[in-house]
Amino acid sequence: MATTVEQIQQLMQELGPITPDIDAVVQTEEPSWAIQFSDESIVVIEAADEPSRLVMSSELGTAPESAERQLYEALLSYNLLWRDSGGVKIGLAGPKGSLIINWELCLEGLTLLDLQSALVRFQKAASSWQHYVARADTEQPPLPGMGGGSFHLHA
Repeated sequence: MATTVEQIQQLMQELGPITPDIDAVVQTEEPSWAIQFSDESIVVIEAADEPSRLVMSSELGTAPESAERQLYEALLSYNLLWRDSGGVKIGLAGPKGSLIINWELCLEGLTLLDLQSALVRFQKAASSWQHYVARADTEQPPLPGMGGGSFHLHA
């Protein structure tokens, strides 16, 4: 039986060549991988055990001081909508730190095509949140996952 890291390693080796939007898959400190997309966005994948799963994460930027409270309220509200988001969470990397979006995906029965589809959906949701965070002090776009349903990440 392959370990969690070995399972993810195998998927990562096959993922890049079959996904047109991926420019590079680089193994960083074990056990994690950085996936760079053609739009220069990066998703980091890390291994987690019990149960075996991979954790995707991406940096969203920092909250503009003038919009900090409204942005944090929106993000806390979003975190509560796990049924709509498929379990996507957004957190703060320490006081005044970067906002990080993450999502866990169970490895049991996960196929390469499942991972590819999930990764592309996650990257689109992360990109949407990055734009929202960058504009939070000037406008209030609809929150991804709180409206039209286009950001559901059910796997």
